[in-house]
Amino acid sequence: MGATAGDPIHEIFGVPAPELFATRELVVSHGPLERLPAFLRTGALQSIDNLCRTYTGPLEVAAGSAEAGGQLPVGDAHATGLLRLGLTVYFSDLKRTLPASHAWTRALEAALGLPQCVTLGAFANAAGSGLAVHHDRFDQLLIQIRGSKQFRHARNQYVERPDVQFSPNGAAPVEWGQSYRRGFPRTTRELLEQGFKTATLEPGSVLYLPSGLWHTTSEQPGESLSVSVVVRAPSRLTLLLNFLHYYAGQSPEWRTPAYDGFDGGAENAEHARFEALLLDLAERLPGLPVADAFRAWSAHAYSVGLSSEYPPSLRFARYIRLPNSSAALEPDEDPSKVRCVILSGPTNRPQARTVLGVNAEARPVIDWVLEGNSAFTVDEAAQRFSDFDREELEALFAWLSQAALIRPLPAPEWERGA
Repeated sequence: MGATAGDPIHEIFGVPAPELFATRELVVSHGPLERLPAFLRTGALQSIDNLCRTYTGPLEVAAGSAEAGGQLPVGDAHATGLLRLGLTVYFSDLKRTLPASHAWTRALEAALGLPQCVTLGAFANAAGSGLAVHHDRFDQLLIQIRGSKQFRHARNQYVERPDVQFSPNGAAPVEWGQSYRRGFPRTTRELLEQGFKTATLEPGSVLYLPSGLWHTTSEQPGESLSVSVVVRAPSRLTLLLNFLHYYAGQSPEWRTPAYDGFDGGAENAEHARFEALLLDLAERLPGLPVADAFRAWSAHAYSVGLSSEYPPSLRFARYIRLPNSSAALEPDEDPSKVRCVILSGPTNRPQARTVLGVNAEARPVIDWVLEGNSAFTVDEAAQRFSDFDREELEALFAWLSQAALIRPLPAPEWERGA
């Protein structure tokens, strides 16, 4: 019971989230809409009309048959007008419209052991519209809210976990060849002739759609509204490449431009230098802490905007103060506290303002951080401020990172012995 408490997947499908998402087959759970969280049946999602009137984010449209169709972003158009043209409208950023959904998506991420990576969208189908045959890059859930939907699907017989979104009638992504090197469908007709199954979704139906599964929602019999819950979990390869970027990126040798490396000569000096660097990296990799790669992704996702929240539980060995950020300490009503007012971001436009309430004893630690212009370690801080528990310093640095006064250096130091 304890392992599934608060797991939204277990509440819907009767199995833990990791077990369902390990399945590479489509699974449907039918039931009344009332069994689902209130945000999926009230407010903006009470009707298609409500959603069209309240949503202010980006839109995409789709049209065509199962064999020929496409989806593209649109601007300067109202969703209601697009639906009247007989199109499918995709509301691609629904979380801002549904703040009550945040606790549910966090619970889903926690059940899957993931950082913040779940996005919400909604498909409003005009009668006769839908999406052509394709498969998606990420695992997702499709929750039927209004109307009925015919969801046709087929197993991908060409590749397992393709890690790209692909349709035979669309442009092949840059990364497509790595996954489909052993074979691919030449046309959508070829896929349709293999036979598609149909799942009929009614309000309250929830469908688990694994990545890579062919599907189409074209030519729907009537209007319908579905919510798409996309779990944009990073792949192991993504974790590795991100970690190497932060680790090897500390080395001036790896940052050096590869001049003279593309002339194709057999005795190319740049090739020899690159090979030596690869051999050195291969020697280093087994000694790197595996957990650091996962922490590095969480920090990176926050820094580049893939995640809107900094995980305050993250702990790192090293940090660096950000050059355009500043902090001022002001008195608080509670004499044991001070208000740490942090301004962050580029100084050529209004900066973000964050106010932290911290213990007054933390003032010398913050002053020390502000005086520095190079990376510092938690060990250095613990030695300098021995009156503080290490846990207190780590918690303080996590809050300062969330406020963008400092930023973690998420990979181990490159220089051995430093």
